[in-house]
Amino acid sequence: MKLETELYIHIPFCERKCSYCDFLSFNAAPQIREDYVKALIAELEAVSEECRDRTVISIFFGGGTPSMLHEAFIVRIMNTIREHFDIAANAEITIECNPASALGHKLAAYKKAGINRLSIGLQSADNAELRMLGRIHTFEDFLKTFQAARMEGFSNINIDLINCFPLQSINTWKKTLKTVLMLKPEHVSIYNLIVEPGTPFYEMQEKGILMMPSEEEQAKIDEYTVSCMKRSGFRRYEFSNWAKPGYECRHNTGYWTGVQYIGTGLGASSYFNGCRWKNTSDIAEYLKADIEGSPEEALRQIRKDTVRLDKKERMEEFMYLGLRCTDGISGMAFLGKFGMHIEEVYGEQLERFIGLGLMENEDGQYRLTDRGIEVSNVILSEFLLPD
Repeated sequence: MKLETELYIHIPFCERKCSYCDFLSFNAAPQIREDYVKALIAELEAVSEECRDRTVISIFFGGGTPSMLHEAFIVRIMNTIREHFDIAANAEITIECNPASALGHKLAAYKKAGINRLSIGLQSADNAELRMLGRIHTFEDFLKTFQAARMEGFSNINIDLINCFPLQSINTWKKTLKTVLMLKPEHVSIYNLIVEPGTPFYEMQEKGILMMPSEEEQAKIDEYTVSCMKRSGFRRYEFSNWAKPGYECRHNTGYWTGVQYIGTGLGASSYFNGCRWKNTSDIAEYLKADIEGSPEEALRQIRKDTVRLDKKERMEEFMYLGLRCTDGISGMAFLGKFGMHIEEVYGEQLERFIGLGLMENEDGQYRLTDRGIEVSNVILSEFLLPD
Protein backbone atom coordinates (compact mmCIF):
# COMPACT_ATOMS: atom_id res chain seq x y z
CA MET A 1 0.00 0.00 0.00
CA LYS A 2 1.42 3.37 -1.02
CA LEU A 3 2.07 6.15 1.49
CA GLU A 4 -0.23 9.17 1.35
CA THR A 5 1.07 12.60 0.33
CA GLU A 6 -0.43 16.01 -0.26
CA LEU A 7 0.58 18.39 -3.03
CA TYR A 8 0.59 22.19 -2.79
CA ILE A 9 1.00 24.51 -5.80
CA HIS A 10 1.84 28.14 -5.12
CA ILE A 11 0.67 30.78 -7.59
CA PRO A 12 2.27 34.03 -6.37
CA PHE A 13 0.50 36.52 -8.64
CA CYS A 14 -1.96 39.16 -7.40
CA GLU A 15 -3.50 42.25 -8.96
CA ARG A 16 -2.27 44.21 -5.93
CA LYS A 17 -1.37 43.60 -2.30
CA CYS A 18 -4.09 43.96 0.31
CA SER A 19 -3.42 46.25 3.26
CA TYR A 20 -2.96 43.32 5.66
CA CYS A 21 -1.18 40.81 3.40
CA ASP A 22 2.35 39.57 4.05
CA PHE A 23 2.07 36.50 1.77
CA LEU A 24 4.53 35.95 -1.05
CA SER A 25 2.55 37.61 -3.83
CA PHE A 26 3.00 40.31 -6.46
CA ASN A 27 1.79 41.46 -9.86
CA ALA A 28 3.73 40.36 -12.91
CA ALA A 29 3.72 40.81 -16.67
CA PRO A 30 2.03 38.15 -18.82
CA GLN A 31 5.40 36.78 -20.00
CA ILE A 32 6.59 36.28 -16.42
CA ARG A 33 3.40 34.37 -15.64
CA GLU A 34 3.89 32.14 -18.67
CA ASP A 35 7.54 31.51 -17.78
CA TYR A 36 6.53 30.74 -14.21
CA VAL A 37 3.99 28.12 -15.26
CA LYS A 38 6.62 26.48 -17.48
CA ALA A 39 9.08 26.35 -14.56
CA LEU A 40 6.37 25.09 -12.22
CA ILE A 41 5.44 22.26 -14.58
CA ALA A 42 9.10 21.30 -14.85
CA GLU A 43 9.36 21.25 -11.05
CA LEU A 44 6.25 19.09 -10.76
CA GLU A 45 7.68 16.59 -13.24
CA ALA A 46 10.92 16.42 -11.24
CA VAL A 47 9.07 16.10 -7.92
CA SER A 48 6.99 13.23 -9.29
CA GLU A 49 10.15 11.10 -9.33
CA GLU A 50 10.30 11.48 -5.54
CA CYS A 51 6.67 10.38 -5.26
CA ARG A 52 6.70 7.14 -7.21
CA ASP A 53 5.77 5.21 -4.05
CA ARG A 54 3.15 7.78 -3.03
CA THR A 55 -0.55 8.38 -3.59
CA VAL A 56 -1.59 12.02 -3.71
CA ILE A 57 -4.72 12.43 -1.58
CA SER A 58 -5.15 16.20 -1.89
CA ILE A 59 -4.02 19.04 -4.15
CA PHE A 60 -4.23 22.71 -3.19
CA PHE A 61 -3.68 25.72 -5.46
CA GLY A 62 -2.85 28.65 -3.15
CA GLY A 63 -1.42 32.09 -3.50
CA GLY A 64 -1.40 34.87 -4.27
CA THR A 65 -4.47 34.57 -6.43
CA PRO A 66 -4.50 31.35 -8.48
CA SER A 67 -7.65 32.46 -10.29
CA MET A 68 -5.69 35.42 -11.68
CA LEU A 69 -3.92 33.00 -14.06
CA HIS A 70 -5.53 32.24 -17.39
CA GLU A 71 -7.56 29.06 -16.94
CA ALA A 72 -5.53 27.32 -19.65
CA PHE A 73 -2.50 27.45 -17.34
CA ILE A 74 -4.44 25.79 -14.51
CA VAL A 75 -5.59 23.10 -16.92
CA ARG A 76 -1.99 22.51 -18.06
CA ILE A 77 -0.83 22.17 -14.46
CA MET A 78 -3.63 19.71 -13.65
CA ASN A 79 -2.86 17.67 -16.77
CA THR A 80 0.79 17.48 -15.70
CA ILE A 81 -0.16 16.30 -12.23
CA ARG A 82 -2.50 13.62 -13.59
CA GLU A 83 0.15 12.42 -16.03
CA HIS A 84 3.00 12.16 -13.52
CA PHE A 85 1.43 11.42 -10.12
CA ASP A 86 -0.77 8.67 -8.72
CA ILE A 87 -3.89 10.63 -7.72
CA ALA A 88 -6.39 9.01 -5.34
CA ALA A 89 -9.82 8.52 -6.88
CA ASN A 90 -11.41 10.58 -4.10
CA ALA A 91 -8.68 13.23 -3.91
CA GLU A 92 -9.71 16.67 -2.67
CA ILE A 93 -8.56 19.29 -5.21
CA THR A 94 -8.91 22.93 -4.11
CA ILE A 95 -8.23 26.24 -5.81
CA GLU A 96 -8.29 29.62 -4.08
CA CYS A 97 -10.29 32.27 -5.95
CA ASN A 98 -10.68 36.02 -5.79
CA PRO A 99 -14.22 37.12 -6.75
CA ALA A 100 -12.80 39.77 -9.09
CA SER A 101 -10.92 37.21 -11.19
CA ALA A 102 -12.95 33.98 -10.92
CA LEU A 103 -15.21 34.45 -13.93
CA GLY A 104 -17.77 31.89 -15.05
CA HIS A 105 -15.72 30.41 -17.89
CA LYS A 106 -12.79 29.88 -15.51
CA LEU A 107 -15.00 27.97 -13.09
CA ALA A 108 -16.20 25.72 -15.90
CA ALA A 109 -12.58 25.02 -16.88
CA TYR A 110 -11.66 24.23 -13.26
CA LYS A 111 -14.55 21.80 -12.96
CA LYS A 112 -13.64 20.05 -16.20
CA ALA A 113 -10.00 19.79 -15.07
CA GLY A 114 -11.07 17.88 -11.96
CA ILE A 115 -10.98 20.61 -9.32
CA ASN A 116 -13.75 19.79 -6.85
CA ARG A 117 -13.40 22.39 -4.08
CA LEU A 118 -13.33 26.20 -4.21
CA SER A 119 -12.04 28.59 -1.56
CA ILE A 120 -13.38 32.07 -2.26
CA GLY A 121 -11.77 35.04 -0.55
CA LEU A 122 -14.64 37.30 0.47
CA GLN A 123 -13.28 38.72 3.80
CA SER A 124 -16.29 41.03 4.40
CA ALA A 125 -19.80 41.54 3.04
CA ASP A 126 -19.48 45.31 3.55
CA ASN A 127 -18.09 47.20 0.54
CA ALA A 128 -16.68 50.02 2.69
CA GLU A 129 -14.77 47.45 4.75
CA LEU A 130 -13.51 45.75 1.58
CA ARG A 131 -12.10 49.05 0.34
CA MET A 132 -10.44 49.68 3.69
CA LEU A 133 -8.86 46.19 3.57
CA GLY A 134 -7.52 46.93 0.10
CA ARG A 135 -9.60 44.27 -1.65
CA ILE A 136 -10.27 44.81 -5.35
CA HIS A 137 -13.72 43.16 -5.43
CA THR A 138 -17.14 44.14 -4.15
CA PHE A 139 -19.67 41.98 -2.34
CA GLU A 140 -21.70 41.92 -5.56
CA ASP A 141 -18.68 40.43 -7.38
CA PHE A 142 -18.53 37.73 -4.74
CA LEU A 143 -22.23 36.91 -5.10
CA LYS A 144 -21.85 36.50 -8.86
CA THR A 145 -18.86 34.19 -8.36
CA PHE A 146 -20.59 32.10 -5.69
CA GLN A 147 -23.76 31.72 -7.76
CA ALA A 148 -21.74 30.87 -10.89
CA ALA A 149 -19.85 28.20 -8.92
CA ARG A 150 -23.10 26.60 -7.78
CA MET A 151 -24.40 26.64 -11.36
CA GLU A 152 -21.22 24.86 -12.50
CA GLY A 153 -21.92 22.12 -9.97
CA PHE A 154 -19.42 22.95 -7.21
CA SER A 155 -20.85 21.40 -4.04
CA ASN A 156 -17.87 22.00 -1.75
CA ILE A 157 -17.19 25.73 -1.30
CA ASN A 158 -15.26 27.53 1.42
CA ILE A 159 -15.67 31.24 2.11
CA ASP A 160 -12.75 33.11 3.68
CA LEU A 161 -13.58 35.86 6.17
CA ILE A 162 -11.49 38.22 8.32
CA ASN A 163 -12.59 39.86 11.53
CA CYS A 164 -11.24 42.10 14.29
CA PHE A 165 -9.75 44.51 11.75
CA PRO A 166 -9.57 48.34 11.82
CA LEU A 167 -12.89 50.15 12.29
CA GLN A 168 -14.89 46.91 12.32
CA SER A 169 -17.69 46.68 14.88
CA ILE A 170 -19.73 43.81 16.26
CA ASN A 171 -22.69 45.08 14.22
CA THR A 172 -20.90 45.02 10.85
CA TRP A 173 -19.48 41.57 11.70
CA LYS A 174 -22.96 40.25 12.52
CA LYS A 175 -24.16 41.49 9.14
CA THR A 176 -21.29 39.81 7.30
CA LEU A 177 -21.65 36.48 9.08
CA LYS A 178 -25.43 36.32 8.75
CA THR A 179 -25.21 37.22 5.04
CA VAL A 180 -22.62 34.53 4.37
CA LEU A 181 -24.50 31.83 6.28
CA MET A 182 -27.68 32.56 4.28
CA LEU A 183 -25.76 31.31 1.22
CA LYS A 184 -25.27 27.89 2.88
CA PRO A 185 -21.58 27.26 2.12
CA GLU A 186 -20.09 23.95 3.23
CA HIS A 187 -17.09 25.52 4.95
CA VAL A 188 -16.14 28.91 6.41
CA SER A 189 -12.64 30.03 7.41
CA ILE A 190 -12.62 32.92 9.89
CA TYR A 191 -9.35 34.62 10.73
CA ASN A 192 -8.66 37.27 13.34
CA LEU A 193 -6.54 39.94 11.68
CA ILE A 194 -2.88 39.86 12.70
CA VAL A 195 -0.96 43.02 11.84
CA GLU A 196 2.22 41.73 10.17
CA PRO A 197 5.48 43.67 9.64
CA GLY A 198 5.95 45.03 6.13
CA THR A 199 2.26 45.62 5.48
CA PRO A 200 0.50 48.98 5.11
CA PHE A 201 -1.47 48.22 8.27
CA TYR A 202 1.81 47.73 10.15
CA GLU A 203 3.08 51.11 8.96
CA MET A 204 -0.17 52.71 10.13
CA GLN A 205 0.15 50.95 13.47
CA GLU A 206 3.70 52.25 13.89
CA LYS A 207 2.41 55.78 13.26
CA GLY A 208 -0.39 55.29 15.79
CA ILE A 209 -3.19 55.77 13.26
CA LEU A 210 -4.50 52.20 12.95
CA MET A 211 -7.95 52.19 14.55
CA MET A 212 -8.27 48.60 15.77
CA PRO A 213 -11.38 47.41 17.64
CA SER A 214 -10.99 47.45 21.42
CA GLU A 215 -10.23 44.21 23.26
CA GLU A 216 -13.81 44.26 24.53
CA GLU A 217 -15.19 44.61 20.99
CA GLN A 218 -12.91 41.82 19.72
CA ALA A 219 -14.11 39.55 22.53
CA LYS A 220 -17.73 40.26 21.54
CA ILE A 221 -16.92 39.45 17.90
CA ASP A 222 -15.30 36.13 18.84
CA GLU A 223 -18.14 35.15 21.20
CA TYR A 224 -20.76 35.93 18.58
CA THR A 225 -18.83 33.95 15.96
CA VAL A 226 -18.78 30.81 18.08
CA SER A 227 -22.45 30.95 19.03
CA CYS A 228 -23.66 31.86 15.53
CA MET A 229 -21.63 29.18 13.74
CA LYS A 230 -22.76 26.47 16.16
CA ARG A 231 -26.40 27.48 15.79
CA SER A 232 -26.00 27.25 12.01
CA GLY A 233 -24.81 23.64 12.15
CA PHE A 234 -21.08 24.21 11.68
CA ARG A 235 -18.43 22.40 13.70
CA ARG A 236 -15.24 24.17 14.66
CA TYR A 237 -12.61 21.56 13.84
CA GLU A 238 -9.60 23.92 13.96
CA PHE A 239 -9.13 27.33 15.56
CA SER A 240 -10.03 29.27 12.39
CA ASN A 241 -12.05 26.72 10.45
CA TRP A 242 -15.70 25.70 10.57
CA ALA A 243 -17.35 22.99 8.46
CA LYS A 244 -20.62 21.23 7.94
CA PRO A 245 -20.26 17.52 8.84
CA GLY A 246 -18.06 15.75 6.30
CA TYR A 247 -16.75 18.94 4.71
CA GLU A 248 -13.63 19.55 6.78
CA CYS A 249 -10.76 20.62 4.50
CA ARG A 250 -8.78 17.39 4.12
CA HIS A 251 -5.71 19.17 2.80
CA ASN A 252 -5.32 21.48 5.78
CA THR A 253 -6.28 18.75 8.24
CA GLY A 254 -3.36 16.82 6.81
CA TYR A 255 -0.97 19.65 7.73
CA TRP A 256 -2.17 19.64 11.34
CA THR A 257 -2.06 15.86 11.73
CA GLY A 258 1.37 15.21 10.21
CA VAL A 259 0.53 14.00 6.70
CA GLN A 260 3.58 14.54 4.50
CA TYR A 261 3.32 17.12 1.74
CA ILE A 262 5.41 18.65 -1.02
CA GLY A 263 5.03 22.31 -1.91
CA THR A 264 5.85 23.40 -5.44
CA GLY A 265 6.32 26.88 -6.78
CA LEU A 266 7.89 30.04 -5.43
CA GLY A 267 8.38 30.08 -1.64
CA ALA A 268 6.41 26.86 -1.11
CA SER A 269 7.14 24.83 2.03
CA SER A 270 7.41 21.04 2.26
CA TYR A 271 7.49 18.29 4.88
CA PHE A 272 8.60 15.07 3.25
CA ASN A 273 10.58 11.99 4.34
CA GLY A 274 11.24 13.55 7.74
CA CYS A 275 12.64 16.82 6.32
CA ARG A 276 11.35 20.35 6.04
CA TRP A 277 12.45 22.85 3.42
CA LYS A 278 11.23 25.95 1.64
CA ASN A 279 11.62 26.86 -2.01
CA THR A 280 13.44 30.03 -2.93
CA SER A 281 11.37 33.23 -2.74
CA ASP A 282 13.46 34.85 -5.50
CA ILE A 283 11.50 34.73 -8.77
CA ALA A 284 14.66 35.19 -10.88
CA GLU A 285 16.39 32.29 -9.13
CA TYR A 286 13.33 30.10 -9.50
CA LEU A 287 12.94 30.80 -13.20
CA LYS A 288 16.59 30.21 -14.09
CA ALA A 289 16.82 26.78 -12.43
CA ASP A 290 17.51 24.25 -15.19
CA ILE A 291 15.07 21.62 -13.99
CA GLU A 292 14.66 20.11 -17.43
CA GLY A 293 18.42 19.77 -17.88
CA SER A 294 19.33 18.39 -14.45
CA PRO A 295 16.25 17.85 -12.28
CA GLU A 296 18.01 16.71 -9.10
CA GLU A 297 20.55 19.54 -9.16
CA ALA A 298 17.87 22.12 -9.97
CA LEU A 299 15.71 20.98 -7.06
CA ARG A 300 18.73 21.33 -4.77
CA GLN A 301 19.20 24.89 -6.05
CA ILE A 302 15.65 26.06 -5.41
CA ARG A 303 15.14 24.24 -2.09
CA LYS A 304 16.45 26.24 0.87
CA ASP A 305 16.99 25.61 4.57
CA THR A 306 16.48 21.84 4.46
CA VAL A 307 16.28 20.46 7.99
CA ARG A 308 15.80 16.88 9.15
CA LEU A 309 13.62 16.97 12.24
CA ASP A 310 14.93 15.17 15.29
CA LYS A 311 12.71 13.39 17.82
CA LYS A 312 12.35 16.48 20.03
CA GLU A 313 11.24 18.64 17.09
CA ARG A 314 8.78 16.00 15.89
CA MET A 315 7.22 15.78 19.36
CA GLU A 316 6.91 19.57 19.51
CA GLU A 317 5.18 19.67 16.13
CA PHE A 318 2.88 16.81 17.09
CA MET A 319 1.68 18.86 20.06
CA TYR A 320 1.76 22.34 18.53
CA LEU A 321 -0.09 21.39 15.34
CA GLY A 322 -2.35 18.71 16.79
CA LEU A 323 -3.69 20.95 19.56
CA ARG A 324 -4.85 23.45 16.94
CA CYS A 325 -7.52 20.90 16.05
CA THR A 326 -10.54 20.84 18.34
CA ASP A 327 -10.38 17.02 18.47
CA GLY A 328 -6.97 17.45 20.06
CA ILE A 329 -4.25 14.82 20.22
CA SER A 330 -4.21 11.18 21.26
CA GLY A 331 -1.94 9.85 23.98
CA MET A 332 -1.93 6.47 22.21
CA ALA A 333 -0.88 8.11 18.93
CA PHE A 334 1.96 9.87 20.79
CA LEU A 335 3.11 6.54 22.24
CA GLY A 336 2.95 4.88 18.82
CA LYS A 337 5.00 7.61 17.16
CA PHE A 338 7.63 8.23 19.82
CA GLY A 339 7.73 5.14 22.05
CA MET A 340 7.03 7.23 25.15
CA HIS A 341 3.91 8.02 27.14
CA ILE A 342 2.81 11.61 26.58
CA GLU A 343 2.74 12.19 30.34
CA GLU A 344 6.47 11.34 30.56
CA VAL A 345 7.28 14.27 28.30
CA TYR A 346 4.47 16.78 28.86
CA GLY A 347 2.90 15.69 32.14
CA GLU A 348 3.60 18.97 33.94
CA GLN A 349 2.06 21.13 31.19
CA LEU A 350 -0.97 18.88 30.73
CA GLU A 351 -1.72 18.74 34.45
CA ARG A 352 -1.35 22.51 34.83
CA PHE A 353 -3.60 23.47 31.92
CA ILE A 354 -6.25 20.90 32.86
CA GLY A 355 -6.23 22.32 36.38
CA LEU A 356 -6.75 25.81 34.98
CA GLY A 357 -9.69 24.66 32.87
CA LEU A 358 -7.82 25.41 29.65
CA MET A 359 -7.47 21.76 28.57
CA GLU A 360 -9.41 18.56 29.10
CA ASN A 361 -8.60 14.86 28.91
CA GLU A 362 -11.20 12.36 27.75
CA ASP A 363 -9.91 8.78 27.67
CA GLY A 364 -6.39 9.88 26.72
CA GLN A 365 -7.54 12.44 24.16
CA TYR A 366 -6.19 15.86 25.13
CA ARG A 367 -7.80 18.99 23.72
CA LEU A 368 -8.11 22.69 24.45
CA THR A 369 -11.35 23.96 25.97
CA ASP A 370 -13.15 27.01 24.56
CA ARG A 371 -11.34 29.10 27.19
CA GLY A 372 -8.06 27.50 26.16
CA ILE A 373 -8.58 28.39 22.50
CA GLU A 374 -8.88 32.06 23.50
CA VAL A 375 -5.31 31.98 24.91
CA SER A 376 -3.97 29.27 22.62
CA ASN A 377 -0.82 31.16 21.60
CA VAL A 378 0.37 31.16 25.21
CA ILE A 379 -0.57 27.53 25.77
CA LEU A 380 1.00 26.15 22.60
CA SER A 381 4.30 27.88 23.31
CA GLU A 382 4.54 25.89 26.55
CA PHE A 383 4.93 22.65 24.57
CA LEU A 384 8.35 23.64 23.22
CA LEU A 385 10.95 21.44 24.91
CA PRO A 386 14.25 22.74 26.29
CA ASP A 387 17.38 21.97 24.25
